[in-house]
Amino acid sequence: MAVALKKSLIAAFFVLLVPLAALAKDAAVVVAKTSTLTAVHSADLTKAFKTLPPKWPDGREIIIVVKAVNTPEATAVATKLLGQTGDFFAGAAGKMRIIVANTDADVIKTVSSIPNSIGIVDIYSITGAVSVVKVDGKLPLEPGYLLHYN
Repeated sequence: MAVALKKSLIAAFFVLLVPLAALAKDAAVVVAKTSTLTAVHSADLTKAFKTLPPKWPDGREIIIVVKAVNTPEATAVATKLLGQTGDFFAGAAGKMRIIVANTDADVIKTVSSIPNSIGIVDIYSITGAVSVVKVDGKLPLEPGYLLHYN
């Protein structure tokens, strides 16, 4: 009887754990394949996003492309990276060079065609048209990745 109960508890654990793990996601910072940007420190990314217009430390302007200002990906960037509320991009859209796209596929298409643009997408939307940028030395799905959200 104890073996059957133990097996039932293990099965119940996995039934509960798998859906919870599926809810956890990471937002990816992406750039065009032709970009030389491969990694960025979160402090530089934060400073770039808070500068009007957005710029990298070397002075190059950035065009930010997000799917929609109220998506989990945009909210993760606003709260975890910028220390702002989830509607940060909505308020900044008139001041910053932000392009709001309808879908992750549109973000990727836009980023891949505009030099010096940077996009925020769900990791499961990434295609070969863009490159993922490491944030603080970590890629999405690595432990400690900054833009992890549920």
